[in-house]
Amino acid sequence: MTKLLRLLIIEDSEDDAFLLILELRRGGYEPAFERVDTREAMKEALGQREWDVIISDYIMPQFSGLDALRVLQESGLDIPFIIVSGNIGEDIAVGAMKAGAHDYFIKGNLTRLVPAVERELRDAEIRCARKQAEEGRNLLAAAIESTADAVVVTDPKGFIRYVNPAFEHITGYTKSEAPGLTLHILDSGKHDEAFYEALRDTLRRDGVWTGRLFNKKKDGTLYFEDCTFSPVKNDSGNIINYVSVKRDVTDKIRLESIAESVNMMNNIGYIFSGVRHEIGNPVNTISMILNMLKGKFGTLEQPAIERYIDDALHQVSRMEYLLRTLKNFNMFEKPDLKNVLLRDFMEKFLALVGEDFKMKGIKIITSIDRKTQFCHADPRALQQVMINLLTNAADALNGRQNPKVSITTSKLDNTIQIRLEDNGCGISGEKIKDLFKPFYTSKAQGTGLGLVIVKKVLAKMNGTIEISSHKDVGTVVDIYLPASEDEAGAA
Repeated sequence: MTKLLRLLIIEDSEDDAFLLILELRRGGYEPAFERVDTREAMKEALGQREWDVIISDYIMPQFSGLDALRVLQESGLDIPFIIVSGNIGEDIAVGAMKAGAHDYFIKGNLTRLVPAVERELRDAEIRCARKQAEEGRNLLAAAIESTADAVVVTDPKGFIRYVNPAFEHITGYTKSEAPGLTLHILDSGKHDEAFYEALRDTLRRDGVWTGRLFNKKKDGTLYFEDCTFSPVKNDSGNIINYVSVKRDVTDKIRLESIAESVNMMNNIGYIFSGVRHEIGNPVNTISMILNMLKGKFGTLEQPAIERYIDDALHQVSRMEYLLRTLKNFNMFEKPDLKNVLLRDFMEKFLALVGEDFKMKGIKIITSIDRKTQFCHADPRALQQVMINLLTNAADALNGRQNPKVSITTSKLDNTIQIRLEDNGCGISGEKIKDLFKPFYTSKAQGTGLGLVIVKKVLAKMNGTIEISSHKDVGTVVDIYLPASEDEAGAA
């Protein structure tokens, strides 16, 4: 099977060029060639197409092999260059090789031509692969040097071998002083040995560790960082280095905490009326029971007294539940996932917010599908999500005619869908794509982090959120949470 060979011949003799082509065809090549014999023609040929090999005569009337070699070098192309001459001395041949020629031989002895071409093609392929690898390494090195995340390379024993400029900016340790130290220079003392042992176990088991560290900078400043540790292995599978990528998230955490506090304070206003109603009723009931007991204590028998006491304790239990649910879910804590009975959850949740929405003239309509009895979630976290979303709905319904919010549930395979739909002012198409971007808000007094927090809290419960909206029509928010058929431990 013949092999295509893109061949540029620098030769003033057509007959000599034909002999080269004939020899290459005998060796199994099918040359696609062009013959030139001037500097200008060679430059034009190099610029018009790609070549696998260049074969050049050493001496020509208007051009020479060394001139042709210089033209190739000036072009910056890496193409095997072979010199052929009718009469070339050893000193001239050595000079040509030193100048950059890859091989040379005499026109009268072309038996070495095919092996020389094959060798040079292989060498060119190797050089090309090395060049690409080197370019890749240079590109990677440039990216690592310019990234805003700190990148650290350590040996298997934990000693630092390389840090990028971002590491210096974040920690205060310079690129010159960090190598030879260990990452323990960043230890804040806030993590015990059990934490680091668990980190190492995860790294050995999973091959990567991702988590949050509370570290200390060179000047003693404490900071939070999100970090990923990964091993680097050689061809034998042995670990030769570890790479860690670190990002300072201290400001991010601070801003999210502030936003969470702001949202909590805003939400207290929405549930205050419900709290007053829900606590007021049990307090009034307990007061009535105690007054009745006081008035009849001398005439009541023990079973009757016990019934009054049980009724009072039941009202106390109602208030205890309310106070527990009012404890704000912290977005940084691990959720306590349970099987949540949706109908019961909705009844108690709406008791908190319903009074305030009623005062605002907003109607809340609920429809709980019988098939959606249980979802797997943290009830406090789910309450926080619902309060955030109903707060947004209330803002969107301000000034609208017949304002209402409908809450429906349905089951999709192993997923529970909770849909909140309002007939508020809606959101335009160009704005809706930015809803989950931090600090983006369409409200005059908004923080731009409410929906970011909602999405993050849902993700911790293995849930998701989708929002669709039409300007001046309304907004639909879909929450998806894992379903649960198990009634045991329902919250």
